[in-house]
Amino acid sequence: MIRIVIPTYKRPKSLAGKEYFTKAKYVLPEKQRDDYLKVLPAKRMIVIPDKCDGNIARKRNWILDNIERPLLMIDDDISCLRMTEGMHESNRSRFKEKGIERIKLTIDQAMEVIQNGFNLAAEFGCIFWGINLNEDGRNYQQYKPLSLTQVVLGPFGGHLKHDMHYDERMGTKDDYDFAFQMLNRYKKILRLNKFSYDGAHGDNPGGIVSMRTMETEIHYCQAIMKKWGRHIIRYKIPPKKMADLLNGRVNIPLQGV
Repeated sequence: MIRIVIPTYKRPKSLAGKEYFTKAKYVLPEKQRDDYLKVLPAKRMIVIPDKCDGNIARKRNWILDNIERPLLMIDDDISCLRMTEGMHESNRSRFKEKGIERIKLTIDQAMEVIQNGFNLAAEFGCIFWGINLNEDGRNYQQYKPLSLTQVVLGPFGGHLKHDMHYDERMGTKDDYDFAFQMLNRYKKILRLNKFSYDGAHGDNPGGIVSMRTMETEIHYCQAIMKKWGRHIIRYKIPPKKMADLLNGRVNIPLQGV
């Protein structure tokens, strides 16, 4: 049985995937329980001690330590899964936004992708898997249906049995760091490039957005570059805008797809 959990923080009024990921449970701190009970039934909540919250890496580590695998973690601002542009098939709900054809998967199709992802990861000997990071397949080699040497980030990550943890020192870059740890130790992560997620990471109130400032982002960018080296991940510092600090330029020195 696959456990689907969604870490959440100060977002009871903006749970984008609440009606889409219907089998998911939301992981939240005890002090916010009453706020979430206004929009969620108790059976869809996993309430953790406040001391285990306050840092997304700390919360993710609590989940890894306390919830059985196979385990899928999804960000609370992900609303749905969709087919990556350029990999269109029939029998998908199609709509256009900003000139890009975006093919939203139904709930049943999304669950099929999740189940198949875990099965394929096990067959490939991968203990961590995920999906494309962007709606534009051209950015992520859309002609390759899957890859084994690319990063998978926090918004959508599937975990099989392992003893890895997120590095709390990396702050908002903990997901990049976790992927580097995986690739460094196990040399592969399964990423299904055919599918991506739809989320509102930049302007959704609450979550890490409520804690993010230019100063903290610069600190975490410098921390992860110091840990792994600028030849692995590089940010534009000093930045001209916040966007320069959100997505690093990644170079994985591994041979393969």
